[in-house]
Amino acid sequence: MFIQTEATANPARIRFLPGRAVLPSGTAQFAAAEGADGSPLARALFELDGVSGVALDPTSITLAKADGMEWAELMPAALVAIMDHFGSGRPVIDDGFETSPESGLDSDDGKAIQRLLDEHINPQVASHGGHIALVDVKGDTAYIRMGGGCQGCGMANVTLKQGVAKAIQAQIPAITNVLDVTDHGGGANPYYQPGKGGASAL
Repeated sequence: MFIQTEATANPARIRFLPGRAVLPSGTAQFAAAEGADGSPLARALFELDGVSGVALDPTSITLAKADGMEWAELMPAALVAIMDHFGSGRPVIDDGFETSPESGLDSDDGKAIQRLLDEHINPQVASHGGHIALVDVKGDTAYIRMGGGCQGCGMANVTLKQGVAKAIQAQIPAITNVLDVTDHGGGANPYYQPGKGGASAL
């Protein structure tokens, strides 16, 4: 069994792709071992030191690590636990456990947008101390939030229209609208400050 791993926008979370179905549909989120009674897989993962959260969807398992734990320590044990579970034939979730409806973030388009943000867009805006997060995907619309140096930045609209939106629409043609839901008035350290007459200055 070959399990792939994917980084996420949150360095405390990593996605594991076992190459086989995890859930038949929907999603399941577990924030602690005490609440993982409905999933033998989640219970096994919470037995590992440093696991602080487990999220399941039809194709992947996302783990959150506790503060102070390094992925170099946790990942090998997590890979073994996942392989052992699937090799045992035990179910991922128990009969009668109800999953949550799949959100737009877990759709094919949502995952494609997240990969684009993780691999291309965020490494670029990180040079300005910024970060772009995907909030949701509904139909043909992606909702994003800007953080760090992008929040309150005088060039945020240009970044959105000329950079982020164009990149998303080019890679995922089904997305025709990209909307910014950021509270730009709350930006504490914008990269560009609006200058006089609406111009932007460092």
